[in-house]
Amino acid sequence: MVFIHPGKLFIEIHKNVESLEDVFAYTEFLKVESGINGNLPVDISAILNHFQIPIPILKPLSGIQGLLLDKDRGIIVLNSTDPSSRQKFTQAHELIEFLFSVLPNGSEFGNGWKLNKPGGYKESTKEFICNLAAANLLMPYEYINQLINQQGVNFDCARIISDECEISLSAALVHLARLSPGNHSIVLWTLKNKPSEIKNCHTKDQMCLFDDNISGPAKKIRVEWSMGSQSAPFIPKNKSIEESSLINKAWSTGLFTEGKERLDLGGRKSAFYQTQNWPFKNNGETQVLSLIEYLG
Repeated sequence: MVFIHPGKLFIEIHKNVESLEDVFAYTEFLKVESGINGNLPVDISAILNHFQIPIPILKPLSGIQGLLLDKDRGIIVLNSTDPSSRQKFTQAHELIEFLFSVLPNGSEFGNGWKLNKPGGYKESTKEFICNLAAANLLMPYEYINQLINQQGVNFDCARIISDECEISLSAALVHLARLSPGNHSIVLWTLKNKPSEIKNCHTKDQMCLFDDNISGPAKKIRVEWSMGSQSAPFIPKNKSIEESSLINKAWSTGLFTEGKERLDLGGRKSAFYQTQNWPFKNNGETQVLSLIEYLG
């Protein structure tokens, strides 16, 4: 068996990669070449087998989900501690990495993105595009758009996507929000201090490190990360939420909440939002995943 580099083969056929549309064309190429075009859930194993990509290595990884260890031999490493749905998305991500591994240095990628880092890309831009393309590979736009028309943008719709595409609920929600025609965002909330509070505690009184009786500012429910559609308002990381909010209620009660309320999420003061909020446990700590629609 001889490894066939999917990125090199695509470039030979497609010639240029200068836009997101070109990368999405690569995801379709992977499916068509592997004979699985149109089938759900997408069979990642079939793509690996077609290009003779070795079975990914499972290994505990700290802080990352996976990596393309050797682009010339097709060796992928996945975080063995991640659930299978997360590993599937990571495999899709690494399949997109094959394409970026053969892009020329200093190439222009369009949409105002200059891929000028050695290797031909800006790392943060590349990761963002790889995630978008991986989502497109596993959850095709046509399928998501059809579901939005039938179900609307909500947790029920995301659960259908999660089940049918065999992907995590959070990945389904993020893709759903991104493709939404409305002002939708997905936000992960966790109980924590903002970085400036932690820094001030360490610099103003080093005893904070050693004396359990000295406490800093109280932790609040804050944004861990947020992603959304192009029209959705920006929600900054570490932004706290009002204690009276449905988001805070979901965290404190452990129950799913939803409704319309006025919130301060940064940028737009006291705007109205429709929220759906799902509390869950992560390493023993309660977090909340919210689907938020800006109403004005």
